[in-house]
Amino acid sequence: MADKYTILIGGGGHARSLVEVMPPDSFDAYVATSPSPEGMDIPYVGDDSKALSSLDPDTCAIHIAVGYSAGASLSLRRRIIETYKDFEPVSMIAPSAVVTASSTIGPGTAVMARAVVNRSSTGKHCVINTGAVIDHDCCLGSNVFVGPGAIICGEVQIGNDVFIGAGAVIRNGISIASGARIAMGATVTAPITSPGLYLGSPAKKMTE
Repeated sequence: MADKYTILIGGGGHARSLVEVMPPDSFDAYVATSPSPEGMDIPYVGDDSKALSSLDPDTCAIHIAVGYSAGASLSLRRRIIETYKDFEPVSMIAPSAVVTASSTIGPGTAVMARAVVNRSSTGKHCVINTGAVIDHDCCLGSNVFVGPGAIICGEVQIGNDVFIGAGAVIRNGISIASGARIAMGATVTAPITSPGLYLGSPAKKMTE
């Protein structure tokens, strides 16, 4: 991968945060998911349509730096993951993050400033946001977004496309089904077996 350009996919808040906390040479250029660039200090390739017609998977690697859309949905991220599936995904770990030697970080995952991943694993294209803690023996699926300051205690199993809001706490030994959304500040004390929005302490499923 050393001979490939690394393209950041995204130009919003999460993308700007990545550029701030990663080493200066982490990205060669970026693609905005809308037609207007966001003024980051790296070259702008264009929007998705231009990027897909001009970028070559043999010479470019990518990192998807798009957060969640309205309603804390990860469907936009999932669509982008599928759109760029032919490109090699690159993981990004902030210098101030702590990832223990026995942990496994999946391709395309971002571990942001002061986050901790301890003897755990993530799937592809996850985000472990600023100051979040993934404690021992946890297993995260793909496209899991862990918000700033969230705490995932030991031996937690998390499915794919799960959103965990800022400051949420997941009790040890809990399993969370794919597609679940955990609201900001929620406390999960029992297994979550179906998709949906969960909020409160203890977290309960909201009727949508």
